[in-house]
Amino acid sequence: MITATRSDQTSSRTRDRQSERKNMRRLYLLLYPLCLFAAVTSRLTGHAEAAAERPAQSVFAEARSSAYAAAGYAFHA
Repeated sequence: MITATRSDQTSSRTRDRQSERKNMRRLYLLLYPLCLFAAVTSRLTGHAEAAAERPAQSVFAEARSSAYAAAGYAFHA
């Protein structure tokens, strides 16, 4: 009986993790285009950094990191 309970708890945790991964992925897919738009707009208007310096990462990498950061904050709030 104890083994069955532990098995149920383990499968429940596994389902919870899978559900969180799916939600994280959906949220990322929602946020990425918005972050990409913000990164492109920032680069075009020159607000990102000084014109003499080149950006350290591509627009796509910047959008990806921003989207993951925003999604991470959503799960910790």
